[in-house]
Amino acid sequence: MARLRLVPPENVIFTTHLDVRVTDVNYGKHLGHVELIGLLHHARAEFLAAHGMTEIDIEGRTLLVVDLAVSYRSEAFFGQTLMIDIGMVFEGSRGLEFTYGVRDQATGELVAVAQTGVVFADPEARAVVQVPQTLRALIEEGVK
Repeated sequence: MARLRLVPPENVIFTTHLDVRVTDVNYGKHLGHVELIGLLHHARAEFLAAHGMTEIDIEGRTLLVVDLAVSYRSEAFFGQTLMIDIGMVFEGSRGLEFTYGVRDQATGELVAVAQTGVVFADPEARAVVQVPQTLRALIEEGVK
């Protein structure tokens, strides 16, 4: 498999800080890959909440993750605080790409880079719809 060439977000619109908990550490004594994905999810949920949204209600639409890519750059350990930067870019009229840069808060060392592709669905019609205007506006304004 070809190596991923992911880069941290260029236009950061949100930053949060999350601690690596003991339950996030695997048998290798570092942050596990499943747990990292959970931290990315948590960061995305914090971003939405900061703007009055949830993954199940963005203008009545539901956010659906359709793909995920992660490139690990260094280890993270129990007790470290991670700084997670989030960016967003349009992927056509119906999709967005969330990009993430995960760094050790103390040293600035890059721990991981990731992206999640998302679409939005009308839960009643069970159909994919256009990106909600609220998110379009946040991207265009570069809101933090």
